[in-house]
Amino acid sequence: MPREPRPYWKSQQQRWVCTIDGQRTTLGAEKEAAFDKYHQLMLNRRAVSAEVSTVYELSQSYLDWCQENRSAGTYSNHRLYLKSFIGAIGKTLKISALRKHHVLNWSKGVGVTTSQNDAISVVQRMFNWAVEHEYLHASPIPKIVKPKRKRREIVYTPEQWKIIQSYASPQLAALINFLWSTGCRPKEGRTVEARHVHDDLVIFPPDESKGETDSRVIFLTAEAKDIVAPRLEEKGVLFKNTKGVPYTKDALVQAMIRISKKAGFRCIAYGARHSYATNALIRSVDTVSLSHLMGHRSTRMVSNYAHLSQNIEHLRRQAENAASRK
Repeated sequence: MPREPRPYWKSQQQRWVCTIDGQRTTLGAEKEAAFDKYHQLMLNRRAVSAEVSTVYELSQSYLDWCQENRSAGTYSNHRLYLKSFIGAIGKTLKISALRKHHVLNWSKGVGVTTSQNDAISVVQRMFNWAVEHEYLHASPIPKIVKPKRKRREIVYTPEQWKIIQSYASPQLAALINFLWSTGCRPKEGRTVEARHVHDDLVIFPPDESKGETDSRVIFLTAEAKDIVAPRLEEKGVLFKNTKGVPYTKDALVQAMIRISKKAGFRCIAYGARHSYATNALIRSVDTVSLSHLMGHRSTRMVSNYAHLSQNIEHLRRQAENAASRK
């Protein structure tokens, strides 16, 4: 099987070149422009686009762009899904031959419905990107009915949270209590550094925030400030495990799984964020303020975290208030 052509640097000519279908093509001296030209050539070889270009070729172009223009986490996530997708459909399937059933059949094997939804979204995003960058005239899969994402119905009472704390190491307890008292995302708690802390605020600049468009501001309660204060002299992230190593996503998940086995109920770090939202609404924090506190642009997202249906006493009081004629 012939190797996939890739750009390479010719030091004598001081330029990037690539051999496609036996023909050497000059791409230029600047790397970014050279790779852009290479991707266009690969997607339009033999003067046609979708008829001869494969989904695999498109995926490589898209992933190169992701690596340059998106966060490492986004690149890794998209690469994982697209590698699996190409493994299912093969490297030779032409874009013009792709059908919805290829995507749907593959997605059924990636996990639960939430993962299936994510997987299909990544493939759709790749084709939408190709249209946006004028590699394709239209996406071959513009509309697909995706499986619904399942809400994570995990919220803890203060008593349950004490049980979780009791089984956590002091280092882990500090991190999850920070999540509990601020409502921040687990990733934000894992990656916060002293440079982000400004008195009673944690500020992530736009390029370190979810969405990478606006700064993310986390308000520190008195409890959160007490947790953070002794760690402000730390180099790198504030919260490290017993070995002095920053928590990764997988390490945090595994730590909570171990606690789940001891506690007798499912324990996840995100449960602290859900609980923060639910308790805030029970205490009459308005949805607009709560959305800002949690780093959401829309109040719609608050409903995904606030599991008031699990708090019967709160709803009973609200029912009385609603029926009151006083």
